[in-house]
Amino acid sequence: MHTTTATNTDPSNPSRVYGLDVFRAVAVLFVLMGHSFQHSKISPQIEIYGKLGILGVELFFVLSGFLIGSIIMRLIDEKRFHSLLDIYSFWKRRWLRTLPMYFVALLAFIRFDYHGRHELLDYPEYFVFMQNFAHEIAQFFELSWSLAVEEHFYLWFPIAFLIWHGIMKRVWLAIILTAVTFIIIAYAFRLSHPLFSDWNEYNRTIRLTVLSRMDAIMFGVLMAATKHYWSVGFEWVRRATPFTAPLLLLLCAWWFTDIEHLMQSRKSQINLFTVQSILCALLLPWFDGLRAIHGHGGFFVVTSKLSYSLYLVHILVIMAVNNGLRSLRIFDQIYGNPFILYPIYFSFFYLVAWITYHQIEKPFLHLRDIPLNWRSVTHASWVAILVCVALIVLF
Repeated sequence: MHTTTATNTDPSNPSRVYGLDVFRAVAVLFVLMGHSFQHSKISPQIEIYGKLGILGVELFFVLSGFLIGSIIMRLIDEKRFHSLLDIYSFWKRRWLRTLPMYFVALLAFIRFDYHGRHELLDYPEYFVFMQNFAHEIAQFFELSWSLAVEEHFYLWFPIAFLIWHGIMKRVWLAIILTAVTFIIIAYAFRLSHPLFSDWNEYNRTIRLTVLSRMDAIMFGVLMAATKHYWSVGFEWVRRATPFTAPLLLLLCAWWFTDIEHLMQSRKSQINLFTVQSILCALLLPWFDGLRAIHGHGGFFVVTSKLSYSLYLVHILVIMAVNNGLRSLRIFDQIYGNPFILYPIYFSFFYLVAWITYHQIEKPFLHLRDIPLNWRSVTHASWVAILVCVALIVLF
């Protein structure tokens, strides 16, 4: 069956698609902006745009489902996703992409958390991504909630697919049923809770919980399946973007400015993030076809490549910058001026992310196609090993 082809804008990596780089870059910039807006003195009219950080994570979820779903379908076509050995190979590649930088960030938060220093094993659940599986996440390393959702997707989706494929035999149907299974689980989890009267409780119990949010990634998977098995439908969705994009903007404008109404409607609380995720996923075909001018991606491609590191380090950078300003005794002069503070934040966001990407993330990516042993790991990123050892020694 004919499928839409990817648009390559990076000759060094033929799998890159410029429009999806833009999508990812916008997502991480929304998150950085959302957390930065919690600092300095800005007007309430500007501060409300900080809620775009919530939308940024939704964009990450559907993009992850779309990209990983596309990889899984390619592996299925190549007969490399039909056994537990195949799934282990898939897990190995994903874990080498996500775990090294995650554990470095986790150790850094344990040592330098703004609540104070913690002991190494104060939060053992964070080492196995169980910090928010079916309950509120602790007030520690809270941005890891979305990474836990992603890791459980990597873990459980392949297993559920093998089960459904064994029952139904048809690949496309097994993929759909697997996605629908997790959507039903998310709905069942939300339906098990009463009406919330407090936004913080609703946010931490529903928005930041693995069982409640797996559906967001599944809509990205379903969009990948549409592209792979029904390219005509994928094109229809792309052409409908002028209608679906304004709907997403209207939905965000409504609940960003009217949380009080949200706290009065159980139906809205159950369906809000599902509808928002669907509308985000409907943007993917348009971005998937977006091409760079003259083949150069520039800022968006760089931001996309650094996005994982940017996401993990930016809170640490904010804490470090604020502490540095206090040490220099210029905190009061700088902190209250967003036109000075935010450029400082973002400069260090990109500097630290560039270092961690090249010294931790990227070296481990090279391990995905070679045997894993202590020598290959230490050779790949001695910086990551030294950082982890140094942080553990500090405890």
